[in-house]
Order: sequence, then C-alpha cells, then structure tokens
Amino acid sequence: MFNKKNYIIIGVIILMAVLGYFIFDKLLNFESLKEKPTEVTTRYTETTSVTKNRIVVEIKGEVYYPGIYEFYSDEVLVIDVIDMAGGLTNRADTSLINCAEIVTNHSCITIGRKGNNSYISTETNEIGLININTAGLNLLMSIPYIGEKKAQDIIAYRKANGFFKKIEDIKLVSGIGDALFKKIKDYITV
Repeated sequence: MFNKKNYIIIGVIILMAVLGYFIFDKLLNFESLKEKPTEVTTRYTETTSVTKNRIVVEIKGEVYYPGIYEFYSDEVLVIDVIDMAGGLTNRADTSLINCAEIVTNHSCITIGRKGNNSYISTETNEIGLININTAGLNLLMSIPYIGEKKAQDIIAYRKANGFFKKIEDIKLVSGIGDALFKKIKDYITV
C-alpha cells in the first residue's frame, strides 16, 4: 500500500506545513508589533517597591499620549513624565516649563501649543483655589454659581483661545460678567 517513498513524501509535507506555520506566525507577530506604539522606558518603569513612593501625575496637551501616569520613585522630573507620555509633538511650547523640575504627587502638567502657555500645577492649590486653566468639568462645577453650561463654556474658551493670563480674563467667557466674577473671584486662580 504505502512504500518507503510515500512515507518520506508525507513526512516532508508535514515538516513543511509545521515550518510554514511557525514562519507565518512569526511574520504576523512581527507585523502586529510594528502597529503598536512603542513603549517609553524610563528609570521609573520598575515594579512597585516598598521603599518607593507612588506619584500620580496627569499630563495634557502637546504630547503623544496624554493621560495619567504612575511612578514609583522618590523623585520624578517633568522630563520623565513627558517621556512616559511619548514625548513632545512638534507644536509643543516648553518655554515656560522647567523640564528638570521635580513633580509633586497629583500634579497636572499641561503642555501648550506654540503661542500659548504651558503650566505645571495642581488643579487646586494649598488654600483650595481652583485653577481655571487646568480644572476639568466637575471641578469647575464645584465653584459656586458655576453650573454645567458655564463650566463647558470655560473649557471651550480655553480650547479655542488658550489659557487665561489672569483671573479677570474669565470675564471673556460668554455669560460671565462683572457681577458673576465678583461672586467667584475668591474661589479661582490661574
């Protein structure tokens, strides 16, 4: 029925199928690796250690991967957060940022576009003032007399015009006049 030659042919076919599967599998994995963004490795990507502090930092604006990043270290620099977020875009303005500055826990770094400003801040400062340049919707709504619509208007104004230079600039937002400003000025900062 089967002679030695047929067994050899069947063996070669099976061997070629197995080799083809592994080669094809490697090619597919290689292609999928090329599509993923590369991970940034810094000196802070190590696993949690009992002796290290946990520092959580948000970075926004002109970086490739804005978001919230955790570091397990006693000291994190602004440049480390920028590196973790994939680096700066070509529109980034770092003229007002000290990349060697130590970042504090729960701070927010906003990298502005050229022509706008960049900030490093917490959304509320030590005395509880809300930073109208970095606060999100819910935090803006926590300001007395500011509802969801006004908070959305503040955020839309920031996106269209850049950061406020002084707290009085919030009056440039539609619907916020002198009377409302007098009511909220003691709750806000830039």
